[in-house]
Amino acid sequence: MIRYALCLMAGFLIAEAPIASLCDVTREDSVSTRKLGPLHIEQFGAYHALGEISEKTGIVIGVDAVQPEKEPTITFDFPGGTAAELLDMFVAQVPDYRWHEVTDGVIRVSRTGEHVSLLDVTMAFPGADNKTREEIWEDIAKRPEVSAWMSSARCSRREFFQGKEFKNHNGPISIAPGTRTLAQLLDEVAMRSGENFWAVLQSPPNAPCSLAIILW
Repeated sequence: MIRYALCLMAGFLIAEAPIASLCDVTREDSVSTRKLGPLHIEQFGAYHALGEISEKTGIVIGVDAVQPEKEPTITFDFPGGTAAELLDMFVAQVPDYRWHEVTDGVIRVSRTGEHVSLLDVTMAFPGADNKTREEIWEDIAKRPEVSAWMSSARCSRREFFQGKEFKNHNGPISIAPGTRTLAQLLDEVAMRSGENFWAVLQSPPNAPCSLAIILW
């Protein structure tokens, strides 16, 4: 509670500082303090830019967004510095996005006020014993909690494939059974598989609801 109050005070006192980075994990091994070399990022859309950042840095990133009507082209040159500085540079390109580091060293990025509530759904996950990332991804559709949310939201699945989604980092992994949110499951699969990236993207509000669960 004290730390939360201090973070709020810091947000008022340091108006120019990116809000999302003020209250991140402060452990010495925090991924946000990791030193990185120079990077050139150039992609159409926030999701693709974050995928490139994850691929080039090896940082586990999860993206959560109800998508905007139009996606910007994101281009910037990062001169080197901490992961937090890199992510702040990304946010400067798309100010409606925020990032934070969760306690297990995963970076989550989401649009302000455009959270996909499916990620908060708690599942009784039966576990995965030597399953590939692709098999675990396929199993997500079979979870009754996911099906119930999709039915309630009148939403359909819509992923677009190029045929290379599970080409790499698709060796068998194991995940213990237990209760976890969908976001926590995606974090664990991305981290254990070495793919280091996931995204859950929902269609813009004025379009028929469709959802992509991306684990590549």
